[in-house]
Amino acid sequence: MQLTPLINHKTLNMTKRKTVQWLLWILLIGLIAAFSAIYFAFNMPRRNLANENSVYLLSAKQLISDFRNDETIATKKYLDKAITVTGEIKSIRNLDNHSIVFSLEDAMEGVSCTIDSADIVTYASKLLHYKTGSRGTFKGRCSGMLMDIQVINCVPVQGN
Repeated sequence: MQLTPLINHKTLNMTKRKTVQWLLWILLIGLIAAFSAIYFAFNMPRRNLANENSVYLLSAKQLISDFRNDETIATKKYLDKAITVTGEIKSIRNLDNHSIVFSLEDAMEGVSCTIDSADIVTYASKLLHYKTGSRGTFKGRCSGMLMDIQVINCVPVQGN
């Protein structure tokens, strides 16, 4: 009497191959989704703050005071909001990525307004008027406080 195997080896090999094929398809779809997400995250257009209305118009001293009094409340109030801030320019720095940082009121613990390299050419004629010791007004997005208060994606505002 001959025993017949319960599972045919041919059927077992086909099942393994189908499983491997499905796993490869799932891996391929996952990789495409991951690369698409990364591509769109890095190529997403940034906010054009020049065309946005500011949620808050305030002096650099008031912004510094708000963060020093209660950083948590100030962060909730200003974080990711379009704000217009005015103050005395204490220093102007060029960064390695060709951005310009204007420090208002205090060079170390004041308000840092960063103008991106892409916007420097657009606003070059306005930026030439800003000097250390003069007053400057910038509209940008508050990104919180490190050692100083960070206002990024800034654009210079007329009327200084």
